[in-house]
Amino acid sequence: MKILFIHTFYRFKGGEDNLVLDEMALLQGAGFTVELLKFKNPATFFGALLPLFFLPFNLFSFLATVKKIRKYRPDVVHVHNWHFAASPSVVVACHYCKVPVVLSLHNFRLICPSATLLHNGELFLDSITKKFPWKGVMLGVYRNSIIQTFWLAFSIYLHKKLKAWQKVSAYIVNSEFEVKIFTQSTLGVPENKFLLKCNSIPDPPFEKGIKRNDHFLFIGRFVPEKGIDVLLEAFSKVNFKLVIYGYGPMDQKVKNSTLLHPNISYLGSLPHDKLSEELCKCTALVFPSIWYEGMPLTLLHAFSTGTPVIASNIGAMSTMIEDHQNGLHFKAGDALDLAQKLEHWNNLPEMEKEAYGLRSRKTYEDRYTPESNLKSLRSVYDSVKK
Repeated sequence: MKILFIHTFYRFKGGEDNLVLDEMALLQGAGFTVELLKFKNPATFFGALLPLFFLPFNLFSFLATVKKIRKYRPDVVHVHNWHFAASPSVVVACHYCKVPVVLSLHNFRLICPSATLLHNGELFLDSITKKFPWKGVMLGVYRNSIIQTFWLAFSIYLHKKLKAWQKVSAYIVNSEFEVKIFTQSTLGVPENKFLLKCNSIPDPPFEKGIKRNDHFLFIGRFVPEKGIDVLLEAFSKVNFKLVIYGYGPMDQKVKNSTLLHPNISYLGSLPHDKLSEELCKCTALVFPSIWYEGMPLTLLHAFSTGTPVIASNIGAMSTMIEDHQNGLHFKAGDALDLAQKLEHWNNLPEMEKEAYGLRSRKTYEDRYTPESNLKSLRSVYDSVKK
């Protein structure tokens, strides 16, 4: 089977970009023929003006997609991120070429311009049930800009009216929770088009009874929805060591916290091939996200290395993390509750911490192996292939 991946890479490389490359390698290793049509968002404001202007329909992206499809002749096109350089025109191009298209939903952009259902650090759900998200526009939920939010909302609305989203062959989501959110929205896509699939990562070397250090670990982008403020506030209240790896617009705030609190260390961006190694060193991973995450790859890496996770009890984390089994829950956005959970974890006997680690590894083996992911992908492609 020939699969064409389409993906717009982010300015700051994140888990979604890595997932695309990992799934391509997984499919190729299983005998699929896979190629990538790659788009990239410009790094500068002025460079982004033209593709942003063409967001409702980017003729260049449309023609590039049509050309690629006609030359490669895929059985299925799998779109990951179309925002914003690719634009929804890549989906239209698939319809034009009469090739089945699968769209992975890594966020909630199709039903709210915020993409995260979050605004000013709080959940923002108003757009879900509105035909047009006027409140979100007036609040500037996308980049704090009324103009850019309107343009993005209009682009999505236009293709909803043209029934482009309804013509997608299948949508890939990671949880029943996401299915519920999308089917209750005004997107107009029937429930049977949403197909559940767990992500996966390659199995790293795993050793039982590994001797871990006493520091906690955070890995991720420095953006508000990742709970950076909660993380820094919680560790300002305790003396436990925190090692931070990451990048993003809040990096100065993170650096300032290391100057004020000697227990917090910032070590820059972590190379992807060093991720498992760093997870094996820590006592637990802290995941303080405050939005409805889909299926964060960082959690899968933690499970694969037998690393317990202390996570906010919201979205995917509420089901992926089993409280007092493979990790601990704390109330989303509550730094004091996080600090108390850190204290609780630190006081556990080493033997009990090791048991958490073994259950974390079992979570990976049961749900998130490449074999499970490959089976799900094959099932999705078979269901839409003409």
